[in-house]
Amino acid sequence: MAYRSVWTFIHRTPHQLGFVTVGGYRTRYLEAGERDRPAVILLHGVAGSLENFTANIAAYAEHFHVVAIDMLGCGWTDKPDRQLTAYDWSAHVRAVMDELGIERASLVGVSLGSWISARVAQDAPDRVDRIVMISPAGIILDLQEFRDRLALTRSSRAKASTDVTWAGIRTVFEQLILDDANVIDDVVAVRFGVYSDPAMQRAMQFVIPDTEEGILTDDDWRAFPHPVLVIAATDVSNIYLRNAYRIGELAPKAEVLEMTGCDHWAQFERADEFNAKSIEFLGGGS
Repeated sequence: MAYRSVWTFIHRTPHQLGFVTVGGYRTRYLEAGERDRPAVILLHGVAGSLENFTANIAAYAEHFHVVAIDMLGCGWTDKPDRQLTAYDWSAHVRAVMDELGIERASLVGVSLGSWISARVAQDAPDRVDRIVMISPAGIILDLQEFRDRLALTRSSRAKASTDVTWAGIRTVFEQLILDDANVIDDVVAVRFGVYSDPAMQRAMQFVIPDTEEGILTDDDWRAFPHPVLVIAATDVSNIYLRNAYRIGELAPKAEVLEMTGCDHWAQFERADEFNAKSIEFLGGGS
């Protein structure tokens, strides 16, 4: 397998990495693609960072104005000293859009990022075109299972950020990635750096939702007006696979794309297939 890293994924793609201050919070973002193209915003998962999407940015930038952000409290964005909710992240995404002059965008989210994508569309429907949801959160099939999953995630990430070791961080990705060969050193190193930051260690308790506040109800999904592409990683039977099928059943403009050879990070493990299918869905090349 050819060597892969955060850098080699995007080293031939013009891009800029910068910070904007919105709502008093210094926010890290990566921007690529011509600004006169349709905007696509990329939202990572729990306690992640924009590097979640480095295998996708180059392909997307050929068709779109791409913006990937470190969401509020995550990555190298500032950390509020309080519990965050889906409403906080939704407001933050919209504030970044305002600051960058983006009136309307499609949203691509992984896990928590997919929940926030749906929340943004629910809070400000005129600002969203289409949504791609990877390993989707944003819906509850079984309340106790949902709460148990949040508790497990809080526990595992707290452990990884309290006693930061290479092996501990790698274990986080082994829970996200199906093939161990795809847990590349560069991705581990990025998360190792973030979790080693004392600010992230203090904030970890706040950046994982502790309730279902801001979740979309079944009725919300039945009335959801936006086209949605839901990625179902079929090799792993878990809450996210069931979520994907349920959203596909409820949302009137949803389609489910089944993908094999991947777990939580379909956009990374099956980047070529994901890029082609999601770009087509988002209107690239049309």
